[in-house]
Amino acid sequence: MSMVPSSPTCPLSVIRFPFRCGVDFSLVVAQRSYDPSYATTSTPVHRRRDLGWAAVTPKLLASDLGFPEGPVIMPDGNLVFCDGNIGQLLRYDGSVGTFAHTGGSPWGAVLGSDGAVYVTQGGNVPGSGDTSAVSGIQRVWPDGRVELLHSEVDGRTLFGPNDLAFGPDGRLYFTDSGSEEDYRFDVRSPGRLFAVTAAGGELLLELPGVYPNGIAFDADGRLYWTESMAHRLMRLEDGRPATFCQLSDGHVPDGMALAADGRLFVCTTVSKGVTVVSAEGEVLDEIHLGEDATNCAFAGSTLYVTATHVAEIEASQRTGTLWSVETDATGLSLSPGAVSGSRPRGQDLS
Repeated sequence: MSMVPSSPTCPLSVIRFPFRCGVDFSLVVAQRSYDPSYATTSTPVHRRRDLGWAAVTPKLLASDLGFPEGPVIMPDGNLVFCDGNIGQLLRYDGSVGTFAHTGGSPWGAVLGSDGAVYVTQGGNVPGSGDTSAVSGIQRVWPDGRVELLHSEVDGRTLFGPNDLAFGPDGRLYFTDSGSEEDYRFDVRSPGRLFAVTAAGGELLLELPGVYPNGIAFDADGRLYWTESMAHRLMRLEDGRPATFCQLSDGHVPDGMALAADGRLFVCTTVSKGVTVVSAEGEVLDEIHLGEDATNCAFAGSTLYVTATHVAEIEASQRTGTLWSVETDATGLSLSPGAVSGSRPRGQDLS
């Protein structure tokens, strides 16, 4: 069941946050979408332990951004991240500059072993006047060249590719949040999980009604993803989705990063920060930003967090921010991977 009534007259947050579409948050956060076929663990619901370091003051690095997402640590130590409102990858090296023009609305990014940045492209931005963007998976080279690698996978059109990560098998895994609440499209498509290579890919799971969002792997190669509408973190166990941590009302999970000790640092909108979850699925504490955190990435013990004051995809919106937080964790090394070979469904956008 959909969490909110949808309307073609409310286009802006149906792209990234369908439950922000003119709906009273006091009603939205009290609702969850459950699938009884999901196996559930015995993890507690949002139990907290007080971690003193989590009370540190986050450092604001940049403001007046559009909709920042998908931070990536580059080989030179600088940060590259998406801006979904302006169709660009931005670079932060003490100041903000342009890394590449992707067009459309880039939502997630990951660095490949080939030096390219792989991007989930969410399609056209409301208010931009440009309707040429194609939803799919893009590859962005260091010289700024942009290629569209996949606009469909396993015979299924991609509507809302959201976040992505390379798996231990070298394949590129990504969430597609679907178009169930997205009236840019005529088709109502459920959320899905995919894995791709240069030659093609496969559908792993179909996830209706939950809005699959962030994605990551742990040190043992287990796949995690967030389900924003269901307020939970999921893990793939024996090929089936299992609830790893059920968050409380008011915590809408988005992107995440894993620490080497197994902790998950989960950006949660509405709650205005980052929720720290143990390797056993217990909620430990909150890092409070006062803004909707959208995604994060580790550089050593420093956690870089993208956020926004108004969580909406709209061309004129400029309330996005970039933060750093010093933690007691060390980021988990990411699995290497690249979509090598000739692109199967390519388009040079440079």
